[in-house]
Amino acid sequence: MTTRLIRWAALWLTLVGGDALAHVTTTGLLRIEFAGGRVLYALSVALPELPAAAAALLTAAVNGDRAAAETIAEQARRSVTIDLAGGRCRTGRVRVGGGGANETRATIEVDFTCDASHGRLDITEDWSALLGEHYQALGNLRTPSGERQVTLGEASRTASVDIDRTVATGWFDFVRLGVEHILTGYDHLLFLVALLATARGTWSVVRIVTAFTLAHSVTLSLGALGVVTVPDGIIEPLIAATIVWVALENLFAAEPDRRRWIWSFGFGLVHGLGFASALGELGMKGAALVRGLVGFNVGVEIGQLLFVAAFLPAQIWLSQGRGAWLTPRIASLTVAVIGTYWLVERILVG
Repeated sequence: MTTRLIRWAALWLTLVGGDALAHVTTTGLLRIEFAGGRVLYALSVALPELPAAAAALLTAAVNGDRAAAETIAEQARRSVTIDLAGGRCRTGRVRVGGGGANETRATIEVDFTCDASHGRLDITEDWSALLGEHYQALGNLRTPSGERQVTLGEASRTASVDIDRTVATGWFDFVRLGVEHILTGYDHLLFLVALLATARGTWSVVRIVTAFTLAHSVTLSLGALGVVTVPDGIIEPLIAATIVWVALENLFAAEPDRRRWIWSFGFGLVHGLGFASALGELGMKGAALVRGLVGFNVGVEIGQLLFVAAFLPAQIWLSQGRGAWLTPRIASLTVAVIGTYWLVERILVG
């Protein structure tokens, strides 16, 4: 049994990255609007993804702490610069607020005034001092000529666009965001682990994964289009609760795999609303929204398939001999403990 536990621990470190209680990447969502020489830069970040000090500072600023708000404003002035037609745009008012219905998000808005109204727009940002060195951002840039997407991160801190040129599609950025969102979203990965821990055979896996995919695709689309809106303060604890439920069913139900695809579909609807929150902050419309929705959904599916392709061979290897009984229980017990931690944390934070 000791050997089996050691092997499971090694697998867990490989698949989950050694830190299942927090996201390893901070992904900011940008909304940038340009009109008449004025630029609005609006950054939305998920507080649970941030370093503890940054999350505490932003939370204090959102709750009206003037000193914290001034600290964030000064950091924003140092972190973001915008140039238009070779001239530096002047930084104006900085505002810090909550995420509206999404209580677990915070927004930083900065006004810029430019002397020109045409030409190349250079957006440079480096929030690593506040948001961590692995910070990255996906932005929706809206100009009189249309909407386009920009990506900023460790590889490139500057995005340049000609605001007078025809808009390119840029949908691949959303594919990448979808892949990264699920592969760094440990709650979704652990839910898949719980779903598949007791799966028996290829057909069982196909039914479970297909049901989950169909369900979260439906609510992702409805959420991104604004048809269904549920606050993060409700969705995030519900996601944790689905993880705990499936893990406990694995431990105590006589035949947990028998109707697993039904739970997979029902709980997949909840997870889809969690995916949708990653797109709602971008404020996209029309063709840009369609590109974002399709690209992000495709990315989520690619990321999910990559994880399943890595998990199943490892599960088969660990399930040999006595592992056929022990492996699903170790996996489910681990998932139940982590899911319970998240459930309590999200109820208290939300």
